[in-house]
Amino acid sequence: MSGIAGIIKTAGEQVSPDELTRSGDAIAHRGPDGQGRYLGENAGLVHRLLSIPSSASVPQPLTNEDDSLVLVCDGRIYNHQELRRLLEAKGHVFSGDGDIEVLLHLYEEYGDTFLAGVNGMFALALWDKRNRRLTLGRDRIGIKPLYYTHTGKKLIFGSEIKAIIRDPSVARRVNPRAMSDFFGLSYIFDGETMFEDIMALPPGHLFILDRGKKGRLAQYWDMDFEPDHAWDEDALIEEGLSILSRAVSLRCNGVDPVGIHLSGGIDSSFITSLAAGMDGDAIITLSAGFREGEYDEREYALQAAEHAGVRHESIEVYPTTDSFMDTMLKVIWHVDEPTVSPGIHSFYVLNELTAQFVKVVLGGQGSNELLAGYNRYILASLGDRFSQALRRFDPAGAVSCVRETKSFFGVRPLKKLFLEAGRSSGARALRLSSTFPPGEKEKLFSTRTKNGLGGYTTEERYLGGLESAPAHTTIDRMMYMDMKSMMPNMLRILDRTCAAFGVEARTPFLDHHFVDFAARLSDDAVLKGTESKYILKKMGEGILRHDTIYRDKSGFAAPVTPWLQGHLRQTAREIIFSDRARARGLFNDDSLRYTVERHEDSGKGVWQVWMLLIFELWQRQFIDGGQ
Repeated sequence: MSGIAGIIKTAGEQVSPDELTRSGDAIAHRGPDGQGRYLGENAGLVHRLLSIPSSASVPQPLTNEDDSLVLVCDGRIYNHQELRRLLEAKGHVFSGDGDIEVLLHLYEEYGDTFLAGVNGMFALALWDKRNRRLTLGRDRIGIKPLYYTHTGKKLIFGSEIKAIIRDPSVARRVNPRAMSDFFGLSYIFDGETMFEDIMALPPGHLFILDRGKKGRLAQYWDMDFEPDHAWDEDALIEEGLSILSRAVSLRCNGVDPVGIHLSGGIDSSFITSLAAGMDGDAIITLSAGFREGEYDEREYALQAAEHAGVRHESIEVYPTTDSFMDTMLKVIWHVDEPTVSPGIHSFYVLNELTAQFVKVVLGGQGSNELLAGYNRYILASLGDRFSQALRRFDPAGAVSCVRETKSFFGVRPLKKLFLEAGRSSGARALRLSSTFPPGEKEKLFSTRTKNGLGGYTTEERYLGGLESAPAHTTIDRMMYMDMKSMMPNMLRILDRTCAAFGVEARTPFLDHHFVDFAARLSDDAVLKGTESKYILKKMGEGILRHDTIYRDKSGFAAPVTPWLQGHLRQTAREIIFSDRARARGLFNDDSLRYTVERHEDSGKGVWQVWMLLIFELWQRQFIDGGQ
């Protein structure tokens, strides 16, 4: 982990040292071990270094043999050694042993296709001095963040939005489309941010700014859901294990010690067991737990660590009113944008613990989105099967779906199963993916907010994305949408809460070889009846404890409902209903009160109340002129 930022004056003016310093200082926490900069012509680039022990971390910027190219990059190139051998055979000369330098020579050799063979996580900026051409690039999945704005005669980019809004010429305004996305789906569609006119470079894309031309996006990778695996369970298990083992090995290579965020579920336990099999003495697992017993999973994490034979550390999270608000203000400053995840508070505390032991930590992110790990995938599958059975006049098939739904979820979802049988699969997927369903969001937003959307609807964009997804089944389309837009939002949380404490996070499940493997699996391999992550669970048999594989898991979820109904209730109320919040005119007062009081009375809608709370705190921090 490190940080990059830069400024390009598109009219040819000189970038001032003060401008570049301002952007670099805004992300100093990402790279506390050093700073490098390039300043020349109409361009300025800055890099903040986090030095990883026993790793190929080198100071940047880097230049090629004739100094015509300048590169800054936040990230790791896991296959840099094989790429180096390939490039040296073609006559390229390297100046050092760092992993990032291969990107310079790949660009020299292959131009705009230079990232096709790269396995890594990265956000980069490459300045071609001779042609006055800027190339921004982001890894396939969006593990590393990169933002930019192009206003007037200046392009500003950075690893975090803070590096951009430090420039006084950049206005701080709420993006109404992103606001609609956030409250509708709990995430913002790829490419946009909650700040109007500040863009996120989409995963798997380049942004190219040629001299005298308007910047353009170019996609270099996308997921492919065309099934190409025959249903041979043993062969799939062997292939999946091989790919995932290599992914873990690449991310541990040269680093000692390595941390792993261990919740005790199958994803993080699998990563732990694979890493321990390579060098158990180098592994330290870390978990957060709660005094509220129904949420506390430290016991399961400890069992998984003991099974793998590795050292384990844990921390209890129970915030007082004052400490909760103090922590959340820090979290919001680091994360840049509001986030729906109530677990972000405990995750931030967990990373504070993590930094005491390691500089590199592995996480299990990605498994749920690649292998149908959420209940909404199961409900969507049951809804499709039920509707198809009715259309075929297949009563036995319909009854089977009813029984499976009742057995797995209880009686409550049966009503929706019947009521939605005539709706399209896309409409069912939208309902299952919505935090504020369209009708509730319509009531929540004020007339002013709805007018500001100018006819834009999150729901139409989601349905259009499902329809155009390179996939053939509802499950694959939903996973595609989650990977392309929800996953970058989740990875932003991982990146920022680790960066806050000088820790680099690595995600083996999001190795693009495993992503490609998972995407091309048939639905039955990822969701067999109501058994989600089917092939991963089969991969884990013989490696993990049986109860680790088949136990229900909640991840790093926090007991926010009892907190917001208990000792944090009054504080949340005061913020959401404050004169300052209401003066913004973004929400309908009656709907706002109904949403909060419903949660206080019944516990329903905790994510909705959390979103309202965090959205107001974010506006105070960023829109109202805070840092």
